[in-house]
Order: sequence, then C-alpha cells, then structure tokens
Amino acid sequence: MYELSFISLLALCMVSFIGVPHGSFDGAVAALLGYKTRKDFFIFVFLYLIISAAVIIFWIYFSVIALILFILMSIVHFGLCDWSYLGLKKYKWSVSLTHGLNIVFGIIFFHTNETFEIFTFLSNLSFNQFQEYLYIVYICYFFLLIRYAYLAIKFTRLRWGILEMSIILLVIFLTEPLVAFSIYFCFIHTFKHVKSILKDTSKYLSNNKFITITTISFTILTWVGGSLAIIYLHKSFSFDESFIKTLFIGLAALTLPHMTLVDIFYRRKFN
Repeated sequence: MYELSFISLLALCMVSFIGVPHGSFDGAVAALLGYKTRKDFFIFVFLYLIISAAVIIFWIYFSVIALILFILMSIVHFGLCDWSYLGLKKYKWSVSLTHGLNIVFGIIFFHTNETFEIFTFLSNLSFNQFQEYLYIVYICYFFLLIRYAYLAIKFTRLRWGILEMSIILLVIFLTEPLVAFSIYFCFIHTFKHVKSILKDTSKYLSNNKFITITTISFTILTWVGGSLAIIYLHKSFSFDESFIKTLFIGLAALTLPHMTLVDIFYRRKFN
C-alpha cells in the first residue's frame, strides 16, 4: 500500500496551502462576470457550494467514474490554462490537450505503480485493470505532440510551450509523483491562473477590499473544511489515505465549479 514519504507529505501540504487557495480567487472572477451585488454574490456562493457538495456525494457512490471524470477534467483544465497563458488564439484544443496530457499522463507514465496505488485510495477499488489501456492515451499524446511541434515551426510561443513541457517531464522523471504534481500545480498552474486574474481584476474592478476579503474567506473555509475531513476520515483510514482522499476529492469538488466559472465563462469573455 502506498505510503507518503516525508517529501511527498510536504508536497501535499504545499498543494493545500499554495495550490488549492488559487481557487479562492473565484470570488473575484465572479465579480468580473457581473456578480457584484450582495444578492448576486450570495447566489454565486450558494451554487458553487451546491456543485461542490454534489461532486463529493457522487464520488462516494460512484468513485471509479468520479475518478475518471476528475482525470479528464484535470487534463482539460490544466491544458486550457496553459493555452490561455501562451496567448495563442488558434488551435485551442490540440494545444490544450497536449499540455494537459503532458502533466497528467506524464506522471502516470513515469510512476505507473505508485500512481495507480493512489488511484486505489481514491476509488476504493483496484484501478490496475485500466493499465492495459494506457497505450491508447500515449499514442494520442504522441500524435498531438507531433502536431504541436509542427505548429511550433510557425508560432514562436509554442516553442516555449515545448520547453516548458520538456522541463515538466524532466521534473516528473526525477521526483516522486506527488512531488511532481505539487510543483506543477503550485508553481506553474497556480502562478499562471493568479497572474491572469490579478491582471483583469486590477483593470476592471476597483473594489480591492472585496477581492481581498472574499479570497481570504474562501481560503480559510477551504482549509477548515479540509482539516475536518481529514479528522473524520482518520477514524476509518490511515493518516496517509485520509490526507490523499481529502486533498484530491476536495480538489475534484472545487474543480468542477471552478472549471465552469473559469473555462466556460471567464475565458469566453476575457480570452
């Protein structure tokens, strides 16, 4: 059974205290999209919490399906963030899928056994039967990468994308899976997202106090909820399993409303 090393434990703490709170800027994103009155903002928060709760309930009863959907959501969300940051208006999905597959299945490729043990934690079932189908994803990634390299001949920005993806794969190869994920999530994905949001909020929103209060409030709420979940799960599971379950199921619960807000509405208006 997978056990957290000290460095992996630190990595998960990094995700909790640096990566997860980047979603706390969703209050500012909602304001950018027009949820500025107190009534509208409370409606936004209510819907956000309802979606998050629905994800958790769905995961409890359909954990394998939920995990597969979470992997797919992560590929799309990470990829769209990278595509948006490149500032390339064309080739949205081919570029996004290349970046998303690079991080998610890069970790799976270099750390297959450890990753599938973590998946077993999250699904409560052996996930090993899916290993025989991984070659399909790798073939898709290979052809996407060839197209990406071809596009990079014309678009200089994509050459930086190739460099970034190469560095990410090197980090994945040299580190443990959770460490590699935390480095990407905290210092690449979170950095790009927060930089983009701060640029638009400084340009279109004048109420900095609102942004600060909502971001801090959502961050504290997330930390408190996560801490309570770990304490509750630790009654039935080891600390390692409780921490992993809380972090990644919590990420899934936050990712769906976060993706809906950012990737569907925000990017449509500001990209």
